[in-house]
Amino acid sequence: MKRFSLFLVLATLLFCACDSDTVKVRGEVEGLNGTVKLLAEMPGEPGLTILAQQEVKDGKIDLRTDQFKIPGRVWVDIDGKATVEAILDTKDMIWIKGKIKFPDQIEADGSGLMDEYKEIKKMYKERFGEDIAKIDKRIEKISKKEKLSKDDEVMLGIHQLQKQRFLKKQANWTRDLIVANPRKEISLFLIKDQLVDSLDLQKKLFNKMAVENKESNIYKVLESKLK
Repeated sequence: MKRFSLFLVLATLLFCACDSDTVKVRGEVEGLNGTVKLLAEMPGEPGLTILAQQEVKDGKIDLRTDQFKIPGRVWVDIDGKATVEAILDTKDMIWIKGKIKFPDQIEADGSGLMDEYKEIKKMYKERFGEDIAKIDKRIEKISKKEKLSKDDEVMLGIHQLQKQRFLKKQANWTRDLIVANPRKEISLFLIKDQLVDSLDLQKKLFNKMAVENKESNIYKVLESKLK
């Protein structure tokens, strides 16, 4: 009996070890009958790579892959009707939910990093969003004219310069946030997403990062782009 119990313990440990690298994206989309794909940007690879695919017949999503190291960003293609973006920071807590008849409302939750990023985006909007939106409206109004006068061209140039100043302020604020948080993995996403116009700054900040996990998807993707 003791030998049998020991065998069960060893078998359980072996199963857990084999499953330890598996990342799961699950959920339920009401009315979904079709193909669901899990995609991600992989280090050194062009475009997006399909990591898992499932034929869904009852709305229940269960995508699994051993190729992805958390944290990192993935996209879930819902039968070509919607694409849900998510930051995976756990191996089995991400949940896709919604209704197929409202594809634009299908969403993912269960990610602490994703929630943290949403808060940062709120701060972007509060600090810079209103001013940039006003300038964009002015630029759009002038650009819609069939023929621009000299005054229009001057004002268009002024508004574009104003927008660049606000974008520069936003980039500087992002830089300071990253510098203050070199051990936080959210900083890797900020480097990748918010500083795309400055490769030198991206490289400089990435080289100063002090995150413990240097095998994650986001770290390796950045490393391959900035080396």
